[in-house]
Amino acid sequence: MLKKILLLMLIPVIVYANQSIENDLKLASLGNSGAAFRLGSRYLNGEGVEKDYEKAKYYLELAAEKKHSHALYDLGYMYLYGIGVQQDYLMAYDYFEQSKDVGFVPAYFIIGLMYYDGAGVKQNDKKAYEYCKTAIDRGYKTENIILDHRNKKIIIKKETE
Repeated sequence: MLKKILLLMLIPVIVYANQSIENDLKLASLGNSGAAFRLGSRYLNGEGVEKDYEKAKYYLELAAEKKHSHALYDLGYMYLYGIGVQQDYLMAYDYFEQSKDVGFVPAYFIIGLMYYDGAGVKQNDKKAYEYCKTAIDRGYKTENIILDHRNKKIIIKKETE
């Protein structure tokens, strides 16, 4: 179930019209986490470059060392699905927790889904509800989840054919 829901949440694709790859390479080498994240995201999504998961991981890790929230999230995503790395739910969870801790709202939601599905964590409906509710309360938009406030659970809408 987690795969079906999370595949609907494609990694956000970001367009960097005013940032050249050459400029970002220079800035990343100087320790700029935003530039390192942009490079990692480009290589992860194939935006203006050929997809290269090894380079994506390298640049996302550079940004993550500086606690870049979206880089931490994208690394979690890579480990959750085994994109360019060996699938590792515990690593995914750790990166999502770090992303959440620096305020990245989508991380709350994906952690909630991990608890719902028991992916790398012990299945826990209450924690799934709490994390998803926090994400929604903080502005995360979703059409796939219903919060059952009475029973403190989440309900995943069934796909209609």
